[in-house]
Amino acid sequence: MDELDESQLRKEVDSRKMQLQIAREKCSVSVPELVKWIEEKMSDDPFLNAELLKDNPWVESGKCIML
Repeated sequence: MDELDESQLRKEVDSRKMQLQIAREKCSVSVPELVKWIEEKMSDDPFLNAELLKDNPWVESGKCIML
């Protein structure tokens, strides 16, 4: 590993100090919340619900043809 000079080490220490102050949440709490949010939004997702793509004016009607 390359040697770090004093300024690089100070930046690394300051970065680690800032990371320690970040509020963290356990996965056992956040993952169920994320799954619930995803399940609530599934009906509004045009990639999962093809009927929603019909109302989108930006959807290409034809296929791409290479010349």
